[in-house]
Amino acid sequence: MSKKAMLWRRKLSAAVERSPHFYRSVMVFRYRNVPFVRRIVSRGHDIVIEGFPRCANSFAVSAFALANGWRDPRVATHMHSPAQVVLAAEWNIPTILNIRAPNKAIPAFMAFAGKLGKIDAARLGTADKRAWVNEQTLRFARFYETTTPLHEHYVLSTFQQTTQDFGKVIAQTNERFGCNFDIFQHTDENVQKIFDYRAEHLSPDASRDNFKAEYAELYAEKANASARQRAEDIYLSALDKSKIEVPD
Repeated sequence: MSKKAMLWRRKLSAAVERSPHFYRSVMVFRYRNVPFVRRIVSRGHDIVIEGFPRCANSFAVSAFALANGWRDPRVATHMHSPAQVVLAAEWNIPTILNIRAPNKAIPAFMAFAGKLGKIDAARLGTADKRAWVNEQTLRFARFYETTTPLHEHYVLSTFQQTTQDFGKVIAQTNERFGCNFDIFQHTDENVQKIFDYRAEHLSPDASRDNFKAEYAELYAEKANASARQRAEDIYLSALDKSKIEVPD
């Protein structure tokens, strides 16, 4: 796929996401023949665990599954779309929404996407990388601008909370929604089980560090100032609405 095509695909997806039911129908059709379709929220799901990419979503889902079983309850996750959260609120499905500071999440996602081959970083020029960073910054802003007004319908979990005490997040979910999910025991042994199972997604990778640094610089550039301000403002607003202090 060409560089322009990738950008336009992202923009088209953003447009479709404005209509959550339509977005869901499109995704169900797209993934109709693959197991991934089970991750798309439905009225039959027991919980939604979502967030912008690289906000510890994989850790959260793995920790939840380790505590509650890998097949049951049904978890909707990893669409990385606010539509999942909007529909969960409409259908009264318990939801955990993961969040991370945009200056960390966006460069981490760009570097990870390059590692997976979704973005050919070696062939992208600076202007193309700048455009991608800008689009992902806007994507972050749109994600949480859409979900923050629904803060009474989810439990917000910061990157630090998810990776350091996810059992407490599950307990808060049980309290808010009247659920009875088993609590993840955040021990070194259980954390290691998760890393062993999801090594590619979770483990540090030195090969991504240089790309992270480059994308962090592009994120901080003046050319990205408007989008960056929007992303950082909604990040702080999301924390404030959920009465969470800004992590160190």
